[in-house]
Amino acid sequence: MSDARLVLVNGMPGSGKSTLAERYRTDHHGVLVVEADALRRWIGGDPADHAEASRHLSLALARAHLEAGYDVVVPQLVARVDQLERFERVAADAGAELVHVVLHGGVVEARVPDEAVEHLVDYAHGLADVLERRPDVHRVVTRHGDPDAAYRDLVDLLDPDVVA
Repeated sequence: MSDARLVLVNGMPGSGKSTLAERYRTDHHGVLVVEADALRRWIGGDPADHAEASRHLSLALARAHLEAGYDVVVPQLVARVDQLERFERVAADAGAELVHVVLHGGVVEARVPDEAVEHLVDYAHGLADVLERRPDVHRVVTRHGDPDAAYRDLVDLLDPDVVA
């Protein structure tokens, strides 16, 4: 197994996944952040039609970077075990370690359209199922207005010998 890690930063919308991933990338040489939602915009047509294609591209990018010996951070809501298993396979195939981190709390208060509430509830139930079925997940508490504390906790988890 190489020293490379596939770090899945999972959590509900607004929990700080992308913010923490980008900050970690900025502070760590060679780390690649792979955002499936950004990749959707690379594909012609309506981005809403390209969820599966962007997930496939995300995994391919992650695999290539891991095989080169570098860490990959994926900030993504993964609320289904079958989707989590795809990340597990990529890490295993690349000889890398999967580090699954779930962010708790800190969801930004926002006006959510009524039709979106049902999706958020479904995501929350799915994420709870993932946590129940994968009890070895690392948990980081995010506090609204204090991203530095969550970042320190993430660095303590990923780089325990480094002072953040």
